[in-house]
Amino acid sequence: MLSETVVHRLASACRSTLTLVLGGRFERVLLPVLAIVGANMTAFGALMGYFGLWLIEARHADIGAVSTALFLAGLAGAAGAFAAGSAVDRYGARGMIVGISALHVLATAVLALPVDTWVGVGALVAIAGTQPLRGVAQRTLIGLLSDAGAGEKSFADFRLVLNVGLLCGPVLGAGLLLWGWEALRIGVCALYALSLLPAVALYRDRRIGAHSGTSTSSAAAPVPAASMLTDRRLLLLLAGSGSAWTIVYVYESLIPILVVSSHAVSASEWGLIYSLGPLLCLVGQFRVQRWFRGFSTASRLTGGVLLMGFAFSLFWEGFALGSLLLFIVAFVLGDMVWGPASEALVVRVAPEGRTGAYVGAVTSTMWVGSAVAPAVGLPAREHYGDGVIWIATAGLALVAAACYAKANQLVCANNP
Repeated sequence: MLSETVVHRLASACRSTLTLVLGGRFERVLLPVLAIVGANMTAFGALMGYFGLWLIEARHADIGAVSTALFLAGLAGAAGAFAAGSAVDRYGARGMIVGISALHVLATAVLALPVDTWVGVGALVAIAGTQPLRGVAQRTLIGLLSDAGAGEKSFADFRLVLNVGLLCGPVLGAGLLLWGWEALRIGVCALYALSLLPAVALYRDRRIGAHSGTSTSSAAAPVPAASMLTDRRLLLLLAGSGSAWTIVYVYESLIPILVVSSHAVSASEWGLIYSLGPLLCLVGQFRVQRWFRGFSTASRLTGGVLLMGFAFSLFWEGFALGSLLLFIVAFVLGDMVWGPASEALVVRVAPEGRTGAYVGAVTSTMWVGSAVAPAVGLPAREHYGDGVIWIATAGLALVAAACYAKANQLVCANNP
């Protein structure tokens, strides 16, 4: 009895400490999904954060090969995301999550072997092409599990875990790199295997479907792309989200290469600097969500993307340590403001029974951004220098802000 009391008090103290650190609590019903998101995105962050550098430093590939590899991965992801929505609506989110999780374990097992460079690129393309299937399933399930009116809080939970996982991946990768590139590839495979465990637990938990009140395995017919693209609100969201995600992948894919190749810091040192991001997300996401709750959705969307895009202007004078740290603070703050509002707006726009299709369509822009940022950014930087990147991110931020503002205006007009 005494031991049970001690355990109970320790658990209570841990929950209180976590609430104090985070500034809030996760929605309890979302915890199984959030566990999958965290494990998966840590693995994905470790893979994507260093794949370009692996090609350059371990495989001695040129910039053309790197940009081609990342472009192919981005296109595969965009195609997978656009197709994923209807698949999730038809076949169910939980089965999709566990199936793709198992596939990713197999694909990263190939990467853990001493494979040819283009075999490794093929494995990356396979992972990128199927990652959206689990990503759309996770977002759709969160949308279904959210109580009415609580969409942004649920997606704040999601974005906190996603960002911490995505940003912690490179930190773990930096530690693995102390033992070499082989250790990193084996570690990525182990992380993906770890992400399969909560996926299996979620699949076996029958309470999830009952709680949501909405079937996650609807047999609704797929929505034709031509029909979806007549929705002006969706078109604006596609343009705004595509611009915003291109900015994000300048941060994710280009900045590590630019910083390390300029000899400002080493690959492992960049991973440590990058760790400021997950710390900010950890202590800031719930607080930022609460602080900006009084602002309109349009203000949060436009303000967030503008801060993200214009943060790159801090690099006009080069990659000094101070500018790197200030950039990460500004960029992550913008992401914490923009992210939950953008996710919730898609769910608001989607017709009943078509949440997966709309989420999948908008999620495809994330992969378009991951393809465009390195494929266009790296060659442009080679020809015109770093400045063209900073100008482009500012321009993309203005486009995204305008599209989000108009889309939100149309949503409010249709739902007064």
